[in-house]
Amino acid sequence: MNLPFFNRLPLRKLTVATDDEMAKRSKEVIEGLLQDLPDLLMACVVNTQSGRVVASYTVSNAYNPNQISLRNAKLLRIMDEALAAKAWVGGPLTDISVMLEDQLHHLRPMHNGKWYCFLAVHTADANLGIAKEIMRRHTS
Repeated sequence: MNLPFFNRLPLRKLTVATDDEMAKRSKEVIEGLLQDLPDLLMACVVNTQSGRVVASYTVSNAYNPNQISLRNAKLLRIMDEALAAKAWVGGPLTDISVMLEDQLHHLRPMHNGKWYCFLAVHTADANLGIAKEIMRRHTS
């Protein structure tokens, strides 16, 4: 039975999936991002191996971290495999940024690639340099 109200995410609320050390650290990361970027559209911390969202924040049902978590986790695994196979010259993956017409999406691996943090923000609220510095400060 599909009950649509069970699928709705709470709006403008920080959601933490579990109560372990990873969840506590993830909550701290997202709270820090919200403090520095109060107009954040979405942020989440995801376990890269399982694709499970550990903690998330969203302002709208249109931004669902559960829909992007597996895709981003797979992208990071593929990029790490390509780096290990020397498919292209470069060092370890530090971050991925995608500029859309009115949004900036930024993804940064954490804890040696075991987790990653993702954020989405309007380009009117932050530029790439600001987003990267804030993300670096809170995920290091």
